[in-house]
Amino acid sequence: MKRSEKEAAVQAYSQLFQGKNVGFLVDFRGMDVASVTDLRRKLHDAQTTMKVLKNRLAKIAVKGTAFEPLLNQLTDTRAIVLGQDPVAPAKVVVKYQQSNDKFKLVAGILITGGTGAVLDAARVKALSSLPSRDELLGKLLFLFKAPQTQFVRTLNEIPAKFVRVLAAVRDQKQKQA
Repeated sequence: MKRSEKEAAVQAYSQLFQGKNVGFLVDFRGMDVASVTDLRRKLHDAQTTMKVLKNRLAKIAVKGTAFEPLLNQLTDTRAIVLGQDPVAPAKVVVKYQQSNDKFKLVAGILITGGTGAVLDAARVKALSSLPSRDELLGKLLFLFKAPQTQFVRTLNEIPAKFVRVLAAVRDQKQKQA
C-alpha cells in the first residue's frame, strides 16, 4: 500500500470506532465465504458491522480512543464487530460461536463513560444472556403503566361492586315474589 492509502485506511478505521459502545475481536480463519456472509447478515440484522482489520493500521487508529485497551489483542487475522447496543451483537457472536467451531471470540470491549473495559469470552457470554434493549424498554414501560392500570381497575371496581349488589337484591326479590 502507498502511504496515502495507509493514511486513508487509518482515517477510515478511526471513523469506524467513533460513536460505538461495544466491540468484539473475532478470529474467523478457516471459515468459508458462505459462513462469513451468513455471519455478516446476522450482524447486519442486529444493527452491527464486521470489519476485517489490518493490524498495523488498526493499532495506529485505536491509539487515543476508548478502544485502546484492545491494542495487545490486535494480532493474527482478526475482524472487529462494532455496535451501539452491547447485548445484540454479543448474542449474535456467542450464538454463532456455538454453531461454528472455526469462529472464535478473542476479546470484547465495552465502552462506558468514555473508557473501555476489556471483556473475556466468559464475560461476553454473560453479556449475551442479558435482555436486549428493546426487552428492557418494554419492561420499563410495563412498570410505568402498572400503577395507573391498577388505579383504574380499583376505581372501576366500586361501581361494578354496586351493580353486583343491586343485581343480587333484584334476584332475591324476584325469588320472593
